[in-house]
Amino acid sequence: MQEEEGANVDLDAHKTKCAVIKTSTRATYFLPVVDLTALNAGNNPDSYLVLEKLPAEYDSRVKAMEVDERPSEQYSDIGGCDKQIQELIEAVVLPMTHKDRFVNLGIHP
Repeated sequence: MQEEEGANVDLDAHKTKCAVIKTSTRATYFLPVVDLTALNAGNNPDSYLVLEKLPAEYDSRVKAMEVDERPSEQYSDIGGCDKQIQELIEAVVLPMTHKDRFVNLGIHP
């Protein structure tokens, strides 16, 4: 991997596992991971280091957002968003429904 001349580069960052952390204040940080086998969705608010693994029984807020029933709405029910719907299909739906096409192109969905 070639680095640009004059760029700020942390040479040790390439040796360790890292993660991108998004905080509740919408700040984004690129940080080292303490231990991937014990990874958790939470982080230390002082250092933003990822500390533990998310347990099987997770936060009730996440559970409330789970889809219990398949939605009955169709893309055709949504008006005025044709471009956004097409982008959604290309970025989310097609990689799940036609994984082989992406793999043939060298893209890992």
